[in-house]
Amino acid sequence: MSEAATAAGPMQRPDALRIVDEVFADDPVVLTLGGTIREMLAVAGRKPNHLYVLDAMGLPPVIGLGLALGIERDPRHEALLVVEGDGSLLMGFSALGTIGALKPRKLVLLILDNGVYLATGGQPTAASAVDFAAVARACGWAAARDVASTPGALRAALAAARAADGPTLLRLRVGTATIPTDFFLEDPVLLAADFARWLRG
Repeated sequence: MSEAATAAGPMQRPDALRIVDEVFADDPVVLTLGGTIREMLAVAGRKPNHLYVLDAMGLPPVIGLGLALGIERDPRHEALLVVEGDGSLLMGFSALGTIGALKPRKLVLLILDNGVYLATGGQPTAASAVDFAAVARACGWAAARDVASTPGALRAALAAARAADGPTLLRLRVGTATIPTDFFLEDPVLLAADFARWLRG
C-alpha cells in the first residue's frame, strides 16, 4: 500500500501485519487472538517464529514479557515483538506496570488500535479515552509513542524499536476493514511447543 493510499484514512490491519512480518522476519513474534492471527496467516503464511495466542484475551503482553526476559542474554534474538489489539490490552492493562517494573530490553509491543471489539460485532472499546503511550511512560517503559498511520512511518518505527533497548510501546491506529481468511483453530499446547522448538534453535 502506498503512502498516498492511506491519506484518506488509517492503514488497515492486514497492511500493518505485512510490515510486521517484513521487519521482524527472523525474530520471535507473539500474535494476539483470532482475527489478527488469521490475517497474519493470510498475508504471510505460517511461520515458525510466530506464536499464535488463541482465545487468551489480555495475555499476549505478559506472554511476551516472559519470553523477552528468557531471551535477554541470547544473542540469536535481537528483539521480540508482541502484536496486540486495543481491546485485549485494556483487558490486561496491569501488564503495562509489570513490564515497566521489570524492563525487558528486547520487548516491543505494537498496539493495532481499531477502536472496536471486531470479533464480537464491532462494539467500541474504551481506547479512545486512553493514552497508552503516556501510561507506558509513567510505568517506566524506555519508550512509548503513537505512530502515524502510514506504511513508511510504521516501518521506520518498528525498525528503530527493534534496534533500541526497550521495553518500547508503539500504538498504531488502524481501520476496521478485514480480508478473507481461512479458519484457524489448533491446540494451544502444540502451538506453544512448535514455537519453543524454534526459539531454542
